[in-house]
Amino acid sequence: MKVLLTTSRKPSKKTRSLAKALARFMNWRYVNRGKMNMEDIFEMCEDKLAIIKEIKGNPSILEIFDRKRNLLLRMRFNVSNIEKVRIDDSPVVFVGKVPFDPLILNAIPQDRAGLKISRKIETPKRIYVRKRNGMELEFYFRDVMVFKMKVRSLHAI
Repeated sequence: MKVLLTTSRKPSKKTRSLAKALARFMNWRYVNRGKMNMEDIFEMCEDKLAIIKEIKGNPSILEIFDRKRNLLLRMRFNVSNIEKVRIDDSPVVFVGKVPFDPLILNAIPQDRAGLKISRKIETPKRIYVRKRNGMELEFYFRDVMVFKMKVRSLHAI
């Protein structure tokens, strides 16, 4: 299952850097949208399409669609500064409960089998779920926080 990540047509520098960091972290494929319309983007995606949209020049909305253009997840967020870290292609594990299925993001699920797998493999990529004034997702590679997303609203199907 591959996820294709793109941005709005004219993304800001911060949106582009978040898109690239998120794609590397989650093992997704990043495509610079340029002048492509949504029809072309959906034709390029194999399984799911993730789009980062911005509000007033800041990355603010992550939407994930399936191949049939059904919305699977819509997350409104604020993001911290992004650390430049060389990231490998190991699997991603969520630490803590999230109100959506991590499989939507191609991460190891949090059912009994997924927790058993995550204990057996030692993956350096972890997303810590914190419940402080809402929900925060902290993206760690080894011991370095790559970036943090403070989720303002979440709509999962």
